[in-house]
Amino acid sequence: MDPAQAWERLKSTLNGTTVALHSSRQGANEHGTGFFVGPGLVLTCAHVVLPGDRSAEHVEGVWRRGTEQVSLAFAVDDIDVRPFDGGRGPDLALLRVSGGPPRDQPCVALSRGSGLPPGGQKLYAHGHPGHDYSGGDSFTLEIVGGSWHKSGATLLKVGGSELWAGASGSPVIDEKSGCVIGVVRAKQRRTLPTADFESRLVPAHVVWDTFALLGQEQRIGYGPLDDWVGLLNDGQLREGNWKWTGPDLTGYLTLLREATGRHGYVDVLQRVLRGGSAASGGPPLSTAGFRVPVRAKPGHDAEKNGGADCRPLDAAALLPGAHIVGEAGTGKSTLLRAVARDSAQEWLTGTVGDYVPVYAPAPLLADGIGTESWDPHRWLSRAVSWDLSDAAAKRSGDIRFQQVLPQPAAFEEPPFPARKWLVLIDGVDEVDRGRRKQVQGALAAFANAPQFTLVVASRDPFRDDDGIELPSLETLRLCRLSGQVRRQLAENYLATFGAGTATVDIFLGELERLGLSELAMRPLFCVVLCAVYVTSGADGLEGGRFKLLERLTEILLTGAEQQRAGAAPLSRKELRRVLAAHAGELRDPLLALRPSLEELLHQVPSELRVQSGSRPWIEDVQSFLYATGLVASDAPEDQPFSHELLVDYFAACRWASTTPLDSKAIRQVAEDCMKRDKESYALFRAAHLLTTAPGLIADELGAWSARRRHQAAVMITKLAAEAAPVPPELARAAVRALERWARKAKPGVPPPLRSPDLPTAPGWPEWAAARVAAAPVAQLRHKGLELTDPGR
Repeated sequence: MDPAQAWERLKSTLNGTTVALHSSRQGANEHGTGFFVGPGLVLTCAHVVLPGDRSAEHVEGVWRRGTEQVSLAFAVDDIDVRPFDGGRGPDLALLRVSGGPPRDQPCVALSRGSGLPPGGQKLYAHGHPGHDYSGGDSFTLEIVGGSWHKSGATLLKVGGSELWAGASGSPVIDEKSGCVIGVVRAKQRRTLPTADFESRLVPAHVVWDTFALLGQEQRIGYGPLDDWVGLLNDGQLREGNWKWTGPDLTGYLTLLREATGRHGYVDVLQRVLRGGSAASGGPPLSTAGFRVPVRAKPGHDAEKNGGADCRPLDAAALLPGAHIVGEAGTGKSTLLRAVARDSAQEWLTGTVGDYVPVYAPAPLLADGIGTESWDPHRWLSRAVSWDLSDAAAKRSGDIRFQQVLPQPAAFEEPPFPARKWLVLIDGVDEVDRGRRKQVQGALAAFANAPQFTLVVASRDPFRDDDGIELPSLETLRLCRLSGQVRRQLAENYLATFGAGTATVDIFLGELERLGLSELAMRPLFCVVLCAVYVTSGADGLEGGRFKLLERLTEILLTGAEQQRAGAAPLSRKELRRVLAAHAGELRDPLLALRPSLEELLHQVPSELRVQSGSRPWIEDVQSFLYATGLVASDAPEDQPFSHELLVDYFAACRWASTTPLDSKAIRQVAEDCMKRDKESYALFRAAHLLTTAPGLIADELGAWSARRRHQAAVMITKLAAEAAPVPPELARAAVRALERWARKAKPGVPPPLRSPDLPTAPGWPEWAAARVAAAPVAQLRHKGLELTDPGR
């Protein structure tokens, strides 16, 4: 709305809040003006209800409700009178309407400013004179300055219109705050005919000091007061010291809530798991499912005592500022986004928050650094505007959302008195090295400015000089999930699909059965595994660990692409090839010297490289891989993977693409499935063989050599236990081989809890007997195969 139109609307609203008052006592009469300041509460001057300087016997009023005149009566015993008393008192009175608040009663907003407003401001007032215009008359004033009575009263001197009898008690508003800044008390006679008219007001802060009751009545949530406050713009709210969102701040917080209310991996999961958009079926994957009950501890040291030194981390723990550090996928971005979204929601629902959130990715802050002189406020404004531009574009039909993005001047002062901006800067480690010094300087300025509380998040540095030093902030390192917290995260996520406790128990049991429990200690991995599980149908985590890791790594690579501002430095296909090559060399027992990942990246042809930004390409690839969570910064260079299972998976991919498939290869994989230290890598290779060489496996199961049959049967049995898609004919052949082997089990010897360490170790016949009686058959029946239970 045009400022002039908004001012006229405020003036018109003020006119509807005033009441013409008349008091009498034994022939003495007074008339004046009052105005609504709460439900059934009318504020006026004390002398208006003290006819003949004595308490009134009757007080009545007339209020114009539109075109209707409403008569009001006031209980004289319930009037709180604070007389002027020769300059020692404020000359104020608070009246209560008999019978309760009248229908559709309005209410003004009293300025909460603590001092006298500066001189020169234009004012507007409305009252009820005791003449032909007693229905209401308007007048303008101008602030002259403060006025202090010799007996102690603090008043505000104004000039302008000549006041008339009956103006006492009239509310006065100023355009700067849009609130009532004072109550007309008395006019000053002119000492010379040419002198200006001067009057005195009781300032609004004196009203607050006099009537503590108004602190309960003048608060957001009271409908008529909300109507008045809703007319004010952001500047007026700040000037009036109202901790309430104006139209600009409301629009900004709405955009912030929308932008931070959707997790960065949601779209990726929709596409990878469902083959399309959210419209492809199933409930939406909301941010609520990604909420991590984060644990944190000071410093960068490794966890000790089983994480006993970790503590829960929420928004309150981030004040008065913090530097959040953690591995990729430990919930740093989720935490900052959740704090921003929850705080924005708090303000938008009418609650006065502790701070006003500002969220910006650090690379955008770096992009906002221009060639102009030092101006962190401008840089922050640019970063926030760019981050919210997509959300603003979706609301392009609403003119408000094209104008609410915060300007640099907004960050030069607090959003409200006694409130700060909570600046949340995410991904500081992703800033190019060439601009880190400037970004660190800007962050230091935010950390030291009184209007800001700063929280930054970054991953662990790749090298000692990669870190961001902010000595004024406490460093909090995010811990990996404990079993209890992992369960809570699974419950949060699966609840978005309507899953209950039983489903969570089954999911966690599947993780344990597949050996994925430790992998799921990282929040991002846990959420992705939850998503794979819940979209896999009634059979849970189907396809075995190989297919599961294939989907997990695809989601992580795709998600890292989505999080970047520019293109990925290398295609997903080439990244997989490099990771597979490195993992394959790590698992090759014949290699004495294994090249590092950086050395392998040097071998990538230049035509396959995508240069984005100013950082060196290899450094960009390393940062990208770290963002996926597949690579850990604190791991040694010769083994950078974040988990051993990832090494086994990628090494199996390398083996599948380079190893000729023949009987020798099958026998080697089957034998390794019987070795504890090689079992995981062997089973990933065996899963590949199920689809590429089932005939060769069948030959091994039917071989004349019992050793070869036993090895192949163990391989198939362990694959079946992983829910791998074992063909029915191979399952039957494996069961027959186990039946024969089980006949050699020694009577009374209990079966081992898990398979023996080596093919030659004792206990294999007993293990085979136990598998025949339980796991393989039960698992194969789970797949719908018709088998006879050989244990009967």
